[in-house]
Amino acid sequence: MTAAMWALQLLVPADRSLFPRVEAAIRGGVTLVQLREKDRPDGETYRVGRELRDLVRRQGAAFFVNDRPDLALALEADGVHVGEGDLPVAIVRRIAPSLLIGMSCHDIPSAQMAAEADYIGFGPVFPTPSKDDAAAPTGPEILRQVARQARRPVVAIGGIGIGTAAQLKGSGIAGVAVISAILGAGDAGAAARELRHALGL
Repeated sequence: MTAAMWALQLLVPADRSLFPRVEAAIRGGVTLVQLREKDRPDGETYRVGRELRDLVRRQGAAFFVNDRPDLALALEADGVHVGEGDLPVAIVRRIAPSLLIGMSCHDIPSAQMAAEADYIGFGPVFPTPSKDDAAAPTGPEILRQVARQARRPVVAIGGIGIGTAAQLKGSGIAGVAVISAILGAGDAGAAARELRHALGL
């Protein structure tokens, strides 16, 4: 595990039509791809996830699964990202010792409790349309406090794109996680390059 792994994470649903965008995004600077699927049956998610994993690894990026340690193990992923409502990190570590673990946190106290994770996903920093039940935006200043205090790398999430990235430069974060900023762009590779440049990562 290197610090560069966390720099630019892309969350992707189990959708083969997005594979060309994912490949272009990795070439443009995405360092980690996270399979995030809420709606499809497990069997289909596994089959598409296996193809996505192979694509990601061919391009030299890390592959994580959102919320599902069981699926992450089945797909032989590099790691899993869990939320505060999922299995505790200590339990995930016990049942899946081979996986790196990220944990979503939404305020300073929860970030302080995430010391057992390998990295902290903190946010939403800005308003985001990608998650219906997202907490209220924290803003960049709270993010800076978390990054200063955390004993783990902090990855900013929520509403991050070219228009907001400059506000995070120099904040002490290890990286950002995005969806629409790259998958919704006309050129996913160019969007990834621009985002990393704007963040100074």
